[in-house]
Amino acid sequence: MADTTASARSTATARPLRHHLHRAVGTEHNPLVRPLDRARSRALLLAVLGLALAAVAGAGVSLAGLASGQHTAALTAAHRHRVDATLLSPSRQVAGLSGYSRVRFQAAATWAAPSGRTATGQVDVDRPMPSGAVSRVWVDDDGRPTPVPPTAADVVMDSVFLGLAVLAALAVLIGTGLCIRLRRLDHRADRRWQLSWARFEPVWSGRTAQ
Repeated sequence: MADTTASARSTATARPLRHHLHRAVGTEHNPLVRPLDRARSRALLLAVLGLALAAVAGAGVSLAGLASGQHTAALTAAHRHRVDATLLSPSRQVAGLSGYSRVRFQAAATWAAPSGRTATGQVDVDRPMPSGAVSRVWVDDDGRPTPVPPTAADVVMDSVFLGLAVLAALAVLIGTGLCIRLRRLDHRADRRWQLSWARFEPVWSGRTAQ
């Protein structure tokens, strides 16, 4: 019985959406269609509508994130400056940032802060460099080393990932809700089938009902 129900549900799911629409609103001319079949079609149509709205929501979140990211990036870039730093020692290999395995190099250096004063400290360089070499580094308004400001590509990628994350989360919720609804309808169909079988099987088989 479970295999039969699963096969029927797969067939119903594979129907074109217009068939489900006719069935859901009761305009399908099929005397064999049961209220449970209409309920399945309504559940599928609601899931499709939910996915469409989730896509719109994901796009909206992505666009909002893009606008916010561009604004933040512009403010950040206004307070970050690229200056020439002269290495006071050869660069040495250090561990990756925050546990990442990416190899990076660091060295003591001196540079001119935006205010004009001379600053010294440890700076990151992208390759092994000798003492006295000059490397371009990013600093803030106070002359302290700071990460590279986000690029336009970084902002776009972040906004796209944010929109996809929202879409994926909503899709999981919609899919879970659809599966729960269809499973409940299947259980209801099983119970009704068993009751009908217990009622009519003795008549068909000619034996006395127990």
